[in-house]
Order: sequence, then C-alpha cells, then structure tokens
Amino acid sequence: MSNEAFNPMNTAENNRLIAQMPNIRIFYSKKGRAKYISHLDITRCMQRALKRAKLPVWYTQGFNPHMYMSFALPLPLGYDSECEAMDLRMTQKMDFEEIKERFNQALPPDIRVIQVAEQVHKPQEIAKASYEVTFLCKNPQAFSTAFEEFSKVDEILVMKRTKKGTKQVNLKPEFSILGQEQGEGFVRYHILTTAGQKNFNPTLLTDAFLEQAGLADSTEVKVLRKQIFLGDGSIFQ
Repeated sequence: MSNEAFNPMNTAENNRLIAQMPNIRIFYSKKGRAKYISHLDITRCMQRALKRAKLPVWYTQGFNPHMYMSFALPLPLGYDSECEAMDLRMTQKMDFEEIKERFNQALPPDIRVIQVAEQVHKPQEIAKASYEVTFLCKNPQAFSTAFEEFSKVDEILVMKRTKKGTKQVNLKPEFSILGQEQGEGFVRYHILTTAGQKNFNPTLLTDAFLEQAGLADSTEVKVLRKQIFLGDGSIFQ
C-alpha cells in the first residue's frame, strides 16, 4: 500500500493513490438515547463526527462531492445494537487504533466505535442476524407459554412493507428461537432472523404475537441486535 502524500491539486494522481487504499470498516454500538436517532440522522451524525475528528475521509468526485460512507444492514428506529458496520475510504493510511480513539472522542456517548478494520465481506453477503428480544410483562411464565404456542403454528402470516408495496409473507421459516430467559417482570428470547437483501426484523414477529394475544397495549418490547452473519454462519467482518 502506498504511503505517498495526498495532493488536493492533482485529481488524477489522487484517484490512483486512493484506488490502492482498502475500504475501512467501522464497527460501532448504538444504544440508549441513540436508538431513537433515525438512519438519516445517524449518517449526518457520523459525517459531523468525522469532520470534528479531522480524519482524512475520501469525498466522491463530480459536481456535488460528498463524504463517502455506506452502512451494512441499517438499524430500524428504536433498536439497540452491538454490531453496526459503516464503511469508509481514507485518503491516506492511518493506524486503526488512532482512528478509533479520535472518532470516539468526537461521537456522542451512546455511540461507541468498537473496532476499526479493513473491509473483508461485502454487505450483499449478509444472510442472518441475531437479536435479543425482551418482553416486559406482568406474568413471565404465562407469557412464555403463550409465545411458545404461537411459535408452534405452521404459518405466521403478516403484511410486510417492501420497496414494491405491501405483501403477505410467512414469517415461520425466517425466524429461529435460539434460547430463552425469564426473570421478574420479563421474558427474553434470543432470535436468529433472515437478514440482508431479504430482511426480516423481529418487530414483525413481536407485533404479530402481541396483537394475536391481545397484549399490544400492555407489553413493552426491547430489541438489541447482537451479531450479523454470512450464509455459512460465520460472522460478518
């Protein structure tokens, strides 16, 4: 990889140098108050933080240059996450730990950079995501029994919004229950969902169950994304 200096006056040379630079993947968590920030506002937040951190991020060329960044599997509003991923390209080589430190200093406290690494997989390779779904309820045992019965049916039909409109889908093959915990006032499920180009969020499942059980108005749901996976079960990197 070239360590030549970036020259803002030499576009052809800059393009040659930048083409040699790998994409940088920023893994970060988004929790607490940050879960109420929309994806559009997260993008703006990241752009402002990168500028404050004075990191040498590459801007796209053309009539309206803008900071190059892309996100793998953007998080729905209201979800916490431990495994968000954002891709950047730098105009010069930097130590990954320095990028992490400077970026964290510029970010709000509820968004934390966990790791900086070279991009390994393409976002199109994402196939699954795991979530921790917590129901806050008055009677955990009864709630657990009702959810177990709901999960046993052959089909769970819901209306899903897509780019082409709304269509009916069967959730049953798109979700797997990996485990369950119970405590005072809550039931927590560890769920694996289909994700990526064919994406299913846990809210589709939780909303269907709560509506059927008549518990939608009395049950609070908290969702935490734990990990993103490829089709072979390995972790997205």
